[in-house]
Amino acid sequence: MSDRKRSALILAAGKGVRMKSDMPKVLHKVCGAPMLAYVLEAARAARLSPIRAVVGRGRGQVRKQFDRAKVDWIHQKKQAGTGHAVMSAGPKYRGFRGDVVILPGDVPLLAPQTITLLLHAHERMKAACTILTARVDDPAGYGRIVRDGRGAVRVIVEHGDATKAQLKISEINSGIMAFDGPTLFETVRELKNDNSQGEYYLTDVIGLLKRRRKKVAAVLVDDSREILGINSRAQLAQVGRIMRMRIIERLMDEGVTIVDPENTYIERDVEIGRDTVILPYTVIQSGVRVGRGCEVGPFTHLRVGTVMEEGSEVGNFTEVKKGLIGKRTKAKHLSYLGDVKIGADANIGAGTIVANYDGRKKHLTVIEDRAFVGSGSVLIAPVKIGTGAITGAGAVVTRNHDVPNGGVVVGVPARPLKKKKKRR
Repeated sequence: MSDRKRSALILAAGKGVRMKSDMPKVLHKVCGAPMLAYVLEAARAARLSPIRAVVGRGRGQVRKQFDRAKVDWIHQKKQAGTGHAVMSAGPKYRGFRGDVVILPGDVPLLAPQTITLLLHAHERMKAACTILTARVDDPAGYGRIVRDGRGAVRVIVEHGDATKAQLKISEINSGIMAFDGPTLFETVRELKNDNSQGEYYLTDVIGLLKRRRKKVAAVLVDDSREILGINSRAQLAQVGRIMRMRIIERLMDEGVTIVDPENTYIERDVEIGRDTVILPYTVIQSGVRVGRGCEVGPFTHLRVGTVMEEGSEVGNFTEVKKGLIGKRTKAKHLSYLGDVKIGADANIGAGTIVANYDGRKKHLTVIEDRAFVGSGSVLIAPVKIGTGAITGAGAVVTRNHDVPNGGVVVGVPARPLKKKKKRR
């Protein structure tokens, strides 16, 4: 492509009425991250700059969530349609001589390569506007691409304004478009809101451009799933399933065994080493790191901040939160391990509870190399179990009562096990 400037304008002010939520729609999470995060990443990966986003209701929440992102935020005071959102951005683009890519804030499956493909076509065809379109089995809710007898785009008709014949069209508008910037902001000022919704539709710009004999082109996306928007909880779950399978397939390609992909939940930003086995009904949240040759599951929950080192095992109905599980250490059954640092070759018996919260603060528990924590033990943080130390079954080790290296404690509360005197 040429050195022409290319900016992203993300439309993230939608109310998301069908979500029935007090939270801005673009903050609803897909596999551990707000849907808007994926769109921002795609824009950056496609080398769009500057990146601007139009926000409306709940804009403070959105900006706080992305306070470290390099985004130029634009406030749409009144949500009156996509065309009105672009009008709101107009002042930011005074003097801009380049292309503007319009991206909905609710399309987390969009790949940066697809944005690049759109811009290549836009440049090659020297169009005023190039639309990314898709053919779908169920076009309900999407604007239809109406073409003329020669196959050129004539107009986009929104679902609510389409005729019966137009509703049968399977080619839909993705909401993703590349525009010549000056042409866009000159034309958008002419939009009217005389439609069933009383809104200013950005799609009406297409008809205005055609009347001016400006070229409007279209590019058909290869995988229609990329342009799936999210307007309801059901669609959120649908997109989440697709994203989850993308994550799982990538991990399997990298050498991870996932026994039952359909019944495994892994969020994004998870690292798992090769030859690790993930058993069914496991939940692994963002930020977790699992080393090589580990075993996780079944029915295991690894929460944010957890690290499993090489060869470690966490199994049935065990939850780990912000825990370090050392090399070859095993915690196989029915345990809660919160805010814990466990060394190598330790054994965590069935039913162990690390009580990390005192009602005000969370505290660290340290379990050192080769320690053996007996079944049903309760470790009340902060506490340390020394190297090679043992807690007897059912022991309750109270806070600040550390077990020394090689020590053995039993009972409630735990006390050192006294050695019996030898008879003479």
